[in-house]
Amino acid sequence: MASPIQEMLEKARQVAENALKEAEARLGEVKASLDKDKDGIPDAIEGLMSQAREAAEKAKAKLSEIKASLDKDKDGIPDQLEKLSEQAKQAAEAARAKAEELAKAVRERMGGR
Repeated sequence: MASPIQEMLEKARQVAENALKEAEARLGEVKASLDKDKDGIPDAIEGLMSQAREAAEKAKAKLSEIKASLDKDKDGIPDQLEKLSEQAKQAAEAARAKAEELAKAVRERMGGR
């Protein structure tokens, strides 16, 4: 025959085991509700990952669009930079021509040397 203390301990053990089983069952329910497709990844996380992939794809498409608008002749150099380069080249040629003209005028004034 078990003593009253042993009976109380056994009853406490049974209550604890039942509470543990209930908690495990509830945890299983919560997990199932978070991962309906049962792939091990909570559905909310999968949704966020999908949104992130879509955002990355949209960003890549926008970057390609911007690059195309900056380089319409598709030679790898932005058109505005080509235009500035050409303007600088023309300005340098004009400056060289002006310098030659001035040098010629100075030579003529100095006696044709």
